[in-house]
This record gives sequence, structure tokens and C-alpha cells, in this order.
Amino acid sequence: MAAPHLLPAPLSIGASDVARMESDTHALRALDYRHGGEACLDAVRLRVRECEETAEASATPVVRQRLHVALADLHNLAGWVCFDAGLAGSARGHFRHALVLAGRGRHSGLIANICYRLGRVCLHQGNLDDALGYFELGQRDVTRPGDEIGASILSMNAAWAHAKQGDEDMACVLLNRGKEHFAAAGDTPVPEWAKFFTENDLSALAGAVHTDLARTANPRHTRIAIPLLTRAIGGYGDAMARSRAFSHILLAINHLVEGNIDGAVDIGFRAMVSTEDIGSARVRDRLRPLGLLARRHGSHAGARELSARIAGIAAPVKQFSRTARSLPPGS
Repeated sequence: MAAPHLLPAPLSIGASDVARMESDTHALRALDYRHGGEACLDAVRLRVRECEETAEASATPVVRQRLHVALADLHNLAGWVCFDAGLAGSARGHFRHALVLAGRGRHSGLIANICYRLGRVCLHQGNLDDALGYFELGQRDVTRPGDEIGASILSMNAAWAHAKQGDEDMACVLLNRGKEHFAAAGDTPVPEWAKFFTENDLSALAGAVHTDLARTANPRHTRIAIPLLTRAIGGYGDAMARSRAFSHILLAINHLVEGNIDGAVDIGFRAMVSTEDIGSARVRDRLRPLGLLARRHGSHAGARELSARIAGIAAPVKQFSRTARSLPPGS
């Protein structure tokens, strides 16, 4: 199929052009949440190329600053989509570009969010000290009123990194700090790149922290993780299908740690069903620890089957029509 034709670079841009860019980023972010990064990777990359053509167009100072922020958030999304699709190198490139643009736009909240996402790349790859470095760096940029959600996200994720290290005390301190930041936000308007972090996500992330503490510090943390993750699953709709799948996986892991093999198998198969329409390397990566834990219970037929089924989808089993999942009509 021929490459999509890019429109000629505009000579000048106005506020309406930037607003359209922001709207498209919003629509593409929604596709990522629902279908995964692999399902919208091509559409995001195309939009990045199109929007980069506006970088040299003439604009008023106010529009220019807003353009820098809009382009930064588009690269921020592109980095996250690449990360979800298993392209960590490309993700880092987009995030670095996003940091430069957010700096030009003088937007500390977005800089903090990009640092959080760079930290998540490191967290996913097991580079926990690097992850904590990015989360700490991001905290330096959440000092203004209205940045409480950003501060909550960074504290909660730092808690997760400490939990993976088995540092129970520091994980709990940061977990409580993240909850306090979230409560302090109240009804403050939330920027687009942080809108995903609702009370439901707070429960899911707290559940993730306690899940890792159950594995690295004390199994009793399953008693805290299970109700948190159950609540999160019940609150996620189809628009946040990937987040719901992550919580299902973590919930199954907790039941295995507790020794509730029947419950773990049931939830584990539900987790697999919930991932069927999601194109995400991260989801497949998150399933693997569940499969390894299930394999330890080889005398249980259901656990054996679950482990085998997860091993069978360790690599992508179908091609997503990434060009078809582009912007919704009218965006």
C-alpha cells in the first residue's frame, strides 16, 4: 500500500490549528487506552509527521507557546504508544523530543508527566534505580498549584519501584504521600495528559504496589491488594480496557500468592479474555509472570492449562489493522 500523502507545510498557523492538533491527540490517546499501542501506532506516527510540519510556520507568541505544548504532548503520546508496542528505543526518542518542546512551552506539569513516562519504561524493564531517578526528577516540576495529580502519579509510581525492590517501609511512605496528593487535588481541573489518573487508577496502582510487596516483602499484602484491584476492575469500562486487563492479571497473581489456585485460574482466564482485543506488548509481558507462577502448581490441571495458554501468547498471535484504527470520523 502506498505511503499516506502528507499535506504541504502551512506558512502560518492560528489557535484553531493548535486546537485541532490537541483534539487529534485526545482521540488517539483514547484509541490507545481502549485497543493498545499496536492498534494505533501507525496513525500516531503519521500525525506526528504531519504536525512537525507546523513547527516552522509563523504564529503569534501566544500561539507559538501553545503549539510547543501541543507538539510536546503529541510526542508524549507517541512515546507511550511506542512503549506499549514494545519499541522502547523509539519511545525514549519521542519522550526526549517531548521534553525539549515542553521546556520551550514552559510547561512544568507536562515535563513532570514525561519524566513519569520515562520512569515507567525503566520500571517495566526492571531498571528500578533509573525509574526512581526519573520519578524524582519529575517531582521537581510539580510545585505549582494544580499539580497535585502529577505529584500523586509520581509518588505512587515511586512507591511501586520501591515495592519491586522489596523496600516495604519506603513503598508505604510514598504510597500514603501519593494518596494525600490525590486528595489535595479535589476538583481542580486536570490537564489532558493526566486525566487517565482517576480514583479508580489510584486503587489499581495501590493494588499493584501491594501485589509486588506481597511477592518481595510479605505475603500479607495480598489482603490489601485483592480488594483494591477488585474495586478497580469493577470501575473500568471498555474505554480503559488495557488498564482493566492489567488489574485482572495482578488480581490473579495475588490469588496464586495466597494459595487460592482455583480462584487464580478463574481470574487468570478472565484476564486472558480481557486482552483478546488489545494490541499491547506490555500486556503480554505482564502475563508472563502470571504464567510462571501458575506453572509452579503443576499438579493443578487448571493452573497447567493457564500456564500453557499464556506461553502460547507470549508472542503476538494476530496482526492488528493499525492503519484502519486511525482517527474517528470528524476528529
